[in-house]
Amino acid sequence: MPHKIEPAPSGRAKCRSCKKTIEKGSLRLGASVPNAFGDGESFHWFHLVCGAERRSAEFLEALADPESTQPEPAALEELKALAAIGVEHPRWTRPAHVERATTGRAKCRHCREAIAAGSLRIALEFVEDGMINPSGFLHPTCALAYLGSTEHILERMIRSSELNDEEVAELQGALSSSSV
Repeated sequence: MPHKIEPAPSGRAKCRSCKKTIEKGSLRLGASVPNAFGDGESFHWFHLVCGAERRSAEFLEALADPESTQPEPAALEELKALAAIGVEHPRWTRPAHVERATTGRAKCRHCREAIAAGSLRIALEFVEDGMINPSGFLHPTCALAYLGSTEHILERMIRSSELNDEEVAELQGALSSSSV
């Protein structure tokens, strides 16, 4: 089965990226994955913006499918731009959310230094064989060097995390001081 874009027939599915409900009638990306419980394939569902950010190649494939429903032209250009970043910088698709480190034991995947307890960290996820797997953490100041681009990362982290205004400002400062 090819990847597809279609209107959600109900409001029951949750986005595999941000974990929020996909509202009935809104367009969603269906990323085709092998069925874990038998023959054939099934779909992982994403909001369009989440799919463009986290499953960039699949999103672009779905756009090329004539069977897929096309988004509004104004939104389409922005979504294509997000997906292009993900294709150009494959690690850019990995950040899932931001959280406070509960202990000081986790190490940054880029610099290999410990992430201090109580500090902000970016949780990373890999997509392997269609399954989304946790894959460690990243200092926000290491984001540019590890991801290749921090463009739109702040917006994604705000959307997928429960951050207060102070944490948003802290994250924004850390990302802006991120260097290669």
